[in-house]
Amino acid sequence: METVTISRGEYEEMKHELATLRKSDLYKRLLEFELNISQGKKLTRKDLGF
Repeated sequence: METVTISRGEYEEMKHELATLRKSDLYKRLLEFELNISQGKKLTRKDLGF
């Protein structure tokens, strides 16, 4: 295990970016995609929007 030290400002910025990401539609689609895979669903590229 490696310890990484960052400044308080960088930490706060990372928290903000993570909160923004979690509210995005892309993040929700990625979670849905992961759930579908874990349930064994077979999807095509078209189903995934590619």
